[in-house]
Amino acid sequence: MRYQNMKKSLILVLSALLCGACTPQRSSETSLEVEVANPTLSNVAILVDRTTAYTAELDKQGRATISLPDVEYIYGQLVYGEQSRPIFLQRGDGARARFDGLRFTESLEVEGANRAANDYLRSTVLTEAPSYELSWEEFARGLQERADGIVRLMEARGLDSLCPDFARIERLRLRYAYAQPMLVYEMGHRMMCGDTTFRAGTALTDSVRKLVVVHEELADVPEYRDFLRFGIPLLLREEGADLDNSSYKRTVATMRYIGEKFPEGRVKQAMIRSLALEYLQVSGIRGTEELQNLANTYLTDPRMRADYQAEIARHDLTAAGRPSPDFSASDRSGRTYTLADLRGKYLYIDLWASWCGPCKRELPHLKRLAERFAGREILFLGLSVDNDRSAWEKALDEEQLPGLQLRLDPSSSFAEDYGVESIPRFILLDKQGHIVQADMLRPSSEGIETYLEKLDL
Repeated sequence: MRYQNMKKSLILVLSALLCGACTPQRSSETSLEVEVANPTLSNVAILVDRTTAYTAELDKQGRATISLPDVEYIYGQLVYGEQSRPIFLQRGDGARARFDGLRFTESLEVEGANRAANDYLRSTVLTEAPSYELSWEEFARGLQERADGIVRLMEARGLDSLCPDFARIERLRLRYAYAQPMLVYEMGHRMMCGDTTFRAGTALTDSVRKLVVVHEELADVPEYRDFLRFGIPLLLREEGADLDNSSYKRTVATMRYIGEKFPEGRVKQAMIRSLALEYLQVSGIRGTEELQNLANTYLTDPRMRADYQAEIARHDLTAAGRPSPDFSASDRSGRTYTLADLRGKYLYIDLWASWCGPCKRELPHLKRLAERFAGREILFLGLSVDNDRSAWEKALDEEQLPGLQLRLDPSSSFAEDYGVESIPRFILLDKQGHIVQADMLRPSSEGIETYLEKLDL
């Protein structure tokens, strides 16, 4: 089934899904067995949503099993290369997808108790939304008529008796699929009619508000989650929120709304997880403190919290054990150094500047620390962020700084990579250039000598 809605913006990310069952006895695992004749690729995948894909390698016989953890059922996309087909997967179905690698879309067959449901998904096309030129009342009536019609067609296939679990969820999914165009009605009406000041008023927001409700059985249904994702900001704007066309503000506001207003359950957890992951995957971790605070507060499901934390770690360039971001810096004679030139010893890095008062107050302690560990396998490295070379050289003459003293190239992103907002900042790297502490104890800190003594110096 092709979806004429905002879900189009995510199509063909990577994975797919297949399966179904209406049998009374089920195993606890949600999985899909795949058999490919004439395989042309090495793997298949189930795309669950914008943030989640499960991939499996095909063996020499073109077979693979894709397992999904902790799901009762899922609407997804079975992905093979650049082609995808919709699929419904339910816990314990033991479903099997068969297709010819040379003719994926035409040859795909899904065996299992939900075969009728999957045949229906692949052969039903949602009709286009009514014209945005219509008044809101006419537009809303058109959406309702289309939803009623597609539900009747689903019922005519006998899915209520063949796959009752699927039919119950599908009936709700279709309502949300046909409700999605209302979220862009105002913009569409303005474009079609040339009225840049048009507002649909409370009739639109009242309709959206009636649908922004918790349906636990729809927690893994893309159309429902998309409606919440885009519908909640619409309600917040109507209440006066300034979201500024900022994806970050919109994400944070939506997460806060869900965290504060939704009862504890799978919908709340799934939405908080997907909103956080989607933003992080697209925009990275920088400047996301508020998002992280919300996720750390409201994301309590162990598996979903682990997904979020793994994504945070993936973007954290300065996590302990990671290779340090590199730098380009020069000594007084003009020789340029990078991190690779200094491997073989621990590096105690001092980010400082000649104009920085707190930096100067650390210098006596830094000198004593360097003397204490002289001859050991640790290099005290000063990295100045001075733009004024002469000011830096004057400071070198006046202070007689220990170790190797370099001035960062103005184009170097080293300080930015470490998220440095103020100096001095001290960083400790191991002998291979991996991060030991991205925010190391200062030379004046109690316990600094004890800490360094425990290293392999």
